[in-house]
Amino acid sequence: MNGPGDDAGALRAQVRASLEADRLEPTVRALLELRFPAEGAGASLDEVGAALSMSPAMAAHIEFAALSAIAATERPQPSAAAAIASGPARWAGRPPAERKRP
Repeated sequence: MNGPGDDAGALRAQVRASLEADRLEPTVRALLELRFPAEGAGASLDEVGAALSMSPAMAAHIEFAALSAIAATERPQPSAAAAIASGPARWAGRPPAERKRP
């Protein structure tokens, strides 16, 4: 099993790459800059909420949505070719046309 800090570096790198790509809304960008600074420890949700004039719960909600979106862009999506390559689903037993009705 991974240690407690193993995924933190990867997450910080993904967030920093998203910040550098400059495709984030201003509020999301400000929140992520505070929570995931380039160096040092990030601000708490209470500190972020106070700095951005929102509740800590709203800051957590925005952070969760942003991190989910970042993770979704990093994850490879299955292609349609994979579904087609597996072929159509087959009925167990005889095909419907060969089944006898009572």
